[in-house]
Amino acid sequence: MIPDTPQTLLRKIAEYANGDDSAEWARFVELYTPVIRAFIVARGDVAPSDVDDVVQEIFVRLVTVLRAGTYRPEKGRFRAYLGTMVRRLLIDRHRRNLARGAGETVSAEEVEILDETPDAAAYVDMHLLMARHTAAVEHVLSRTMLDARTVAAYRAYALDGEPAADVVARLGITHNALRQIKYRVGRMIAAVEAAYGE
Repeated sequence: MIPDTPQTLLRKIAEYANGDDSAEWARFVELYTPVIRAFIVARGDVAPSDVDDVVQEIFVRLVTVLRAGTYRPEKGRFRAYLGTMVRRLLIDRHRRNLARGAGETVSAEEVEILDETPDAAAYVDMHLLMARHTAAVEHVLSRTMLDARTVAAYRAYALDGEPAADVVARLGITHNALRQIKYRVGRMIAAVEAAYGE
């Protein structure tokens, strides 16, 4: 099961929204930007040049919601709340485009289909899990004290799927060292990923 968004993280984000500068906001943005972006892109109805604007609009709405204290954890998981917020924002955006007669529009029937799209939260869950893993991998490989050869070995063998014999020959390490790198770095990634779910 995918862990819920940590309530401690949400409280810290709310503190940021109320004026307290916090590294937690950066963690939150790093974790959720790929999720929100993937959801928007998968819909296929937002121009690529507008995706970042929509992501920013979501974060602005989240700050407003958290500042006002209108998200209530006892009423449901944050990821479900976020999925619904993103879906509603996209529907509102399409309705505005329809009303303005903008060039980038969808038909009224397509807006009805967007309205009825089931389980935005499940979609957010799936992409949140992928985003957490990707963020953890990148954190460990780029923000820790791992040496360049260890990073190269892990990327080539564990991420890119290169044969062990090729990686060993190219980097001048033993098969046992490669297995240890995969195990050790994998554990580091799992620890960082778990921290995202605390």
